[in-house]
Amino acid sequence: MSAVAAVAVMIIHAGNGGMGSFSAKMMHQFFAWGVCTFAVPWFFFASGYFFAGHLDEPGWWLRAIATRLKSLVLPYIIWCGLFICLATALDALTDLYVGRPVLAGTSPSRILIDGFGLNLSEHPSLVPFWYIRALAIIVCLAPPLVWALRRWRWGVPLAILPLYVYCSGVNNCHAMPWFLFYSPFSLAGWFYFSIGALARMSRPAINLQRINPIALWSAAMTAICAGRLAQYWSHPEIAGVLWIVGIPPLLLGVWRLIPVAPWPAWLVASAFPVYAIHYFIAHFLEKTFLPLAHPAWWAYPARAAIIIAASFAIANLLRRALPEARLVFGGR
Repeated sequence: MSAVAAVAVMIIHAGNGGMGSFSAKMMHQFFAWGVCTFAVPWFFFASGYFFAGHLDEPGWWLRAIATRLKSLVLPYIIWCGLFICLATALDALTDLYVGRPVLAGTSPSRILIDGFGLNLSEHPSLVPFWYIRALAIIVCLAPPLVWALRRWRWGVPLAILPLYVYCSGVNNCHAMPWFLFYSPFSLAGWFYFSIGALARMSRPAINLQRINPIALWSAAMTAICAGRLAQYWSHPEIAGVLWIVGIPPLLLGVWRLIPVAPWPAWLVASAFPVYAIHYFIAHFLEKTFLPLAHPAWWAYPARAAIIIAASFAIANLLRRALPEARLVFGGR
């Protein structure tokens, strides 16, 4: 599922740079926003699930912190620093090309603050790494959450849910609910992280293998498409609630469709490397070739194919040629 989610994120970011035609916009709406409905909540669900597997080990919290310092914080600093250099260089070249003063009015301190995501209400310049920042903070603050989960179990996410619905329906009128994830303290991230942890801590009351995935997909897509229509009809409060209703059956439906047979090791091991690399490729395309691209319906899937193929190729090349690459890939 990590590999599936990593590919989903690449599909989401393939739309950067804008869409020039109606057909291209519809492709972006269907694939990018549709995939985002599943991928972003799944990241937190899976993180909570695997995190809870270590709760009975001695010193689990300190060990979790130490592990995340190596697997999350160090790669976060390295990759954000590299992206700051790339983005600044591309901006400078753009200024030279159009005849503007190079980086005029740009504050080095602002570049660093925005680049490393020190403003916790916004994502870092390396956009996908907002999730790594959020997860590291959640793990640091995990003891009171784990205490509450052990004491009240499913009462914790049920207590979060009304506030989450309110934020999605009322305070998020301009965008879809998952943009609430950008803040590490958002209710959305804690909600799905808690559900994932509880799924590991307690035995499911029902056999998930007996659930028909077609029925799950039908229910999920009905709610999500109804939410899209509600947003078009200027009822964002209804749209937010419908998306929240549609996400759980969508997650279960995707879970049921993933085959049990082992996947190729190179694919599974590449999940984090391609997650770290792909936005460099997407941003480079956006700043160079995308403005010249024909705005046809095939532009979006072509960009997605380029980003996915290039990310896997570069990630596996680095992992094979440079053993030191494991450091920047969080030990993967």
